[in-house]
Amino acid sequence: RHWNLRGPIYGSEQERKDQTEQSRPFGLNCSTRKGLINHDHRIWVTVLCIQQFSSGFVDDYIEEPARIHFIQLPQSYIDPVRNAVTNIVSMKSSSNSTRMSQLIWNSSEFEYPKPETRNTDLGHLIPGFANPVPSCVLPSFLFNKDGGYTAFVKFAERFKDAKGIMINTFEELEPYALRCFSNAQNPPIYPFGPVIQLDGLPNPELDLVQRDQEVFLCFGSMGSHEPPQVKEIALALDRSGHKFLWSLHVPPAVDAAAGTVHFKNPEEMLPEGFLERIQERGMVCGWAPQVEVLGHNAVGGFVSHCGWNSILESLWFSVPIVTWPMFAEQQLNAYMKKELGLAVVMRLDYRKGIRDVVMADEIEEGVRQVMDAGREVRKKVKKTEEMARKAVMNGGSSFNSIGRFIEDMIGNI
Repeated sequence: RHWNLRGPIYGSEQERKDQTEQSRPFGLNCSTRKGLINHDHRIWVTVLCIQQFSSGFVDDYIEEPARIHFIQLPQSYIDPVRNAVTNIVSMKSSSNSTRMSQLIWNSSEFEYPKPETRNTDLGHLIPGFANPVPSCVLPSFLFNKDGGYTAFVKFAERFKDAKGIMINTFEELEPYALRCFSNAQNPPIYPFGPVIQLDGLPNPELDLVQRDQEVFLCFGSMGSHEPPQVKEIALALDRSGHKFLWSLHVPPAVDAAAGTVHFKNPEEMLPEGFLERIQERGMVCGWAPQVEVLGHNAVGGFVSHCGWNSILESLWFSVPIVTWPMFAEQQLNAYMKKELGLAVVMRLDYRKGIRDVVMADEIEEGVRQVMDAGREVRKKVKKTEEMARKAVMNGGSSFNSIGRFIEDMIGNI
């Protein structure tokens, strides 16, 4: 399949809604589940599905292998999850033919962050980072005066109650961090990534488009910008001269009394005449299949919110990132990419909801830098891609880690 960048493509409102539903993350990644049961015939997996988006969301997974079982739960999940796990353990324990090991994830609810309380001048010595980590890239709830930091620490302390911790990363990407936590005081660490959903990717042998010619802009399934920021992005792309694919999401509706206009489709937020000017070199869409796009030979740069899945996918396909984090741990992810020399830094401390518009000049410079074929970051990303692919092959670090996890899990039951 080719990405024919010749103008905006919009589906109907229902099509955009359907595409958005299909793009949202689904708990334990299906590649992870299949990887476990394919690695060892003794493994069965039960997935507790929290009904967060739509009642039929699990229907996409009904063709999973027989050794993967789904239990749907309501959105209010603490008690239902506890009860479901208790029932599973009780049922399996009473069977003479089945033994069971548990992977339990305990959740703690944090207060809404108050970023204005943080001191951005401080640097913190954090295990896993070679240099002090500035306060401005730490999650905002750490600076919440009403218990956010305390809750975070208590949550982290619970990790030691686990029999093991699985992490979607690979040893070659974060060797220092993994060494810091691999000691007798902590549970065993099992890096098993990168986990990439590769179904439906284009065949590279059929791609005739010149390599590394387009930049891809995407900010996650929940990432959106207000109209003033959208106009700055459009101006930057217009002036950069590069071909592009821009996944532009409409901001969620708010109370009309607040004076905020709600847009029904992305086109309404763009500057007048923009779509006509970029018809021959750009495409704007409400949704894009990110993995498929990054896997296309034509894509040479990625302006991203730095979600962890996006980082791993960009490394897998050797596409360098321009950092534009928005919320949660994305600022820390962006900082890690900077420290490893695997990204073009545009912003590290941007936070969605704060009235800080990134101007067109800064965006344009980020696009130009990431599309520069001679930059050192491109060479480092290519080397990391090779390590990522080796890690999941037979005999690779993550492949072996999954084997250790299975043997340890079976040995403890």
